[in-house]
Amino acid sequence: MTTTPPRPPSGISIAGTGSYLPERRLDLTAEAARHPASDAERIRATGYRTIAAEDTLYPGDMALIAAERALAAAGTEPKDIDLIAVTAIHRHGHQRLWSPASWLQSRLGATRALPFTVAQGCNAQLLVLDLAADLLSTEGRRTALIVATDRFAASGFDRFTADYGIVYGDGAAAAVLTATTPTPAPATPTWHVLDTHSVSDPELEGLHRLDEPAPETRALFGAEHDVRAAKKRYLAAHGTDSLREATRTAVREIREALLPHGTDPAPRRVVYPNLGLPLLQENYFPEFPGGADTSLWDFGATVGHLGSGDQIAGLDHLERHHTFDTGDRVLLLGAGAGFTWTGVLLERR
Repeated sequence: MTTTPPRPPSGISIAGTGSYLPERRLDLTAEAARHPASDAERIRATGYRTIAAEDTLYPGDMALIAAERALAAAGTEPKDIDLIAVTAIHRHGHQRLWSPASWLQSRLGATRALPFTVAQGCNAQLLVLDLAADLLSTEGRRTALIVATDRFAASGFDRFTADYGIVYGDGAAAAVLTATTPTPAPATPTWHVLDTHSVSDPELEGLHRLDEPAPETRALFGAEHDVRAAKKRYLAAHGTDSLREATRTAVREIREALLPHGTDPAPRRVVYPNLGLPLLQENYFPEFPGGADTSLWDFGATVGHLGSGDQIAGLDHLERHHTFDTGDRVLLLGAGAGFTWTGVLLERR
């Protein structure tokens, strides 16, 4: 297990967030009833109430809406964006070699930006945020746009049964990151990135891999979307405690790195991945102040796991539905295949 080395305090802020979440929500109880009894029981046990489901827009379309909302919230013009990163865990609806980040760059008119399309599991957006302090430190690069977007509807990926303890929702979430300078308080509130900490455990990469490489065939397309089968093989070989122990260890390290003084001060909110409730209760809630009480489970339970977009979508939800005072803190926590975990500690400025 590896960790990010210590570094000086971050010099970036989240100047604005935006999200697109479909109005259509699938009732979990009704959807569970459509599945065989064994699957239905597992689906209900996840604890979600509804799942965000998009019928029309593809990931790029949702990303564009979220990005425009984030730019408007930040008061940033597309021409001023230096870096664009698009993260996703599922297909984009176009040919494999197509670049979603370049498409978004074109649609926004962000002609000077450098585009990146990042596939590093459900932690990809927070990993990019973690790297942003270095990416924005070079002279002339001051602003980044990071967008997570995924749509699982009408695909070979069954959002209800493809994974253990998780149901996947559709949507997009975006944030505008800006390099900060020692100036008076900003005219509009921002979230200053106090610190970040990432942990990597590559021994767990096999959770999402077939035993052996397979040739490209039409039949393989379905197998590639069966996350549960790969996990079952891995856990049978390495024991069911391996992922749990690695997760608890990584999450504890992030807590100790970002909250060395415990609850002084404690984050008002901790935005966890929108995993099923049993997974959160077992692996995440016990490690942070307030546990479930400071989480956004009430929000996550209505949209599902949004791929790599849970944390920024959650922060955008907080921006629109809650009031924060200067000095309030929020902690974002991500986890994704590979396996990696990232914590981001924010303070209201």
